[in-house]
Amino acid sequence: MASIEKVQATAYEEPLAHDVYIEDDPHRAALELNPEKPEKLTWQTVFSIFFLGLGFVGPVSGGFLLVTAILFQIGTELGDVSNIAWMPGGWSIASSVSFSIAGSLSDIFGRRNVTLSGQVIAVVGAIVGATAQTTTTVVVGCTLLGFSAGIIFVAYAGIPEILPNKWRNVGLAWTEGAMAIPWAICGVIIANQLVSKATWRWAFYIAIIYAVISMIGTAIFYFPPSRPRRDFEKTRWQEIKEIDYIGIILYTAGLTIFLVGLTWAGTPAHPWRSASVIAPIVLGVLVFIACFVYDFIVPKQPFFPLGLFRRYREFTLLLVVVFVAGMIFYSMSGLLPQGTLYMFESDPLQIGLTQLPNGIGNFIGGTLIPAIAHKIKHLKMQMIVALTVQLVFVALYSVAIPQSKGAWMAFQFFGQGCFGMITLLCYFIAGLHVPLRELGIASGLIGTFRSAGGSVGNAIFNTILTSVVTTEMPKRVIAAALEAGFPASNLADLIPATVGAATGVPDAFAKVEGATPEVQQAALKAFRAAYGYAFKRVFWATIPFGVIAIICACFVLDSSQYLTNHTAVRMEKETIGGRGTHADDVESKEVHHVSESDKDA
Repeated sequence: MASIEKVQATAYEEPLAHDVYIEDDPHRAALELNPEKPEKLTWQTVFSIFFLGLGFVGPVSGGFLLVTAILFQIGTELGDVSNIAWMPGGWSIASSVSFSIAGSLSDIFGRRNVTLSGQVIAVVGAIVGATAQTTTTVVVGCTLLGFSAGIIFVAYAGIPEILPNKWRNVGLAWTEGAMAIPWAICGVIIANQLVSKATWRWAFYIAIIYAVISMIGTAIFYFPPSRPRRDFEKTRWQEIKEIDYIGIILYTAGLTIFLVGLTWAGTPAHPWRSASVIAPIVLGVLVFIACFVYDFIVPKQPFFPLGLFRRYREFTLLLVVVFVAGMIFYSMSGLLPQGTLYMFESDPLQIGLTQLPNGIGNFIGGTLIPAIAHKIKHLKMQMIVALTVQLVFVALYSVAIPQSKGAWMAFQFFGQGCFGMITLLCYFIAGLHVPLRELGIASGLIGTFRSAGGSVGNAIFNTILTSVVTTEMPKRVIAAALEAGFPASNLADLIPATVGAATGVPDAFAKVEGATPEVQQAALKAFRAAYGYAFKRVFWATIPFGVIAIICACFVLDSSQYLTNHTAVRMEKETIGGRGTHADDVESKEVHHVSESDKDA
């Protein structure tokens, strides 16, 4: 028996001291604790997965997808469009921080308590957003919702561990499906209809409704093991004191300062070469580097664990992949509806219809294909294909603008549709490589890097767009209007009227003397061409990042061989049907425990 159960630590794992269980080696657990048939799912497990997935809808679909589709409209109604980029920016920064905090805490307090706390914060954030009277307050609401999203994403560890290995992807696909139907598919239509028929505040009302329902369902059905880490030599209070608070502060400060510099860059008040841009960018990078140096040397329980990062092919490369995927997806979620508004349509319903392929692609790529990933196998190759499709079609957006609306719609189906697939494959592959005791922090780090990528991408690509438009749009509009016979003495009124007409303001040119139909047509054409020129630079800027992600994916260690019937944990408390883990876990420990004497045998 001892020879069968003896733990052989692999090259990428640190030695396991004292009491050791097969479950601490995910590869051995998958292959040796592999029954002929997967355990039958209980209704409690099914409902737990259902409500955990539903919990994503409030903070992500309501607080991010719907809001980013109508950033300009929200800012316009509240009288401040200068800070609208911080709505998705604040969401992404907050979620990137809370992901890893929540991952660590869930390993101490259990997934249930942490998930419920995130759902409570989601309700609070949605209420703040729904009652906001300024753009800044909406940013605060979005930031709280982003923070709650990072906590609720503990479900990306909680769902897989209560399912057989080969079905983990199905549970994860449900989380994307909950966010997609109808929100990701028709989110832009819904958001714009809310603006035109009711109020943008309904985006936050929807978040409140889903957050409350998911919180109640989670509280009733979800009872996973209360101590996933199984470190019974320490009290919870000891483990809380060991959390890397300094690392968290350094990470948050470095990322925020860096993004402030990037967001300011290229504006009239802050040219690229100004100290107000260079100083925060450099300082942010230095603080960020200091965070990693500190984490790898000092704390007992680091924000970025060196042992986990040493699993290069099993884990670290996935962080690069998901960072780039987040850069492109989250930034494009806000930019593409703006592109449709500025280059093609000003009617809210038409904007939504134009973005419909984007949403359908998200549903297919984030839900349907990942749900059969275990049937396709070759997880690494699936990831490479998805990254390649994303790279090619995001670059192809530049071919469609500003003249081809049909191509603009079709390319979004592929360009945006791959994100969910890439993300879930990262969670799926990592979950099959990382020991159960580290699954919370590993899942949290994947979420951290995904959201951090979104924050960086949002800042970089918005800055490129803003800086190019600031230079090109007035120059082109003025030249086109003068050529069409517009009097030079009225140029001061021309740009505001052109922007108003392009974004759907009725009779925007009515009070502009000399704005003949020919002048209006020429000015609008030049306006759209200027935005087309700027957006092309944005799309081309994504190419080098996409290439880096594809190269990294080529070196990821495939985990397809571990798609077995093994289930990592069972519920600790029964609420409807089935059996909990309490007795079974004791039995499991008796059978699969490896003592020090066994290892010496």
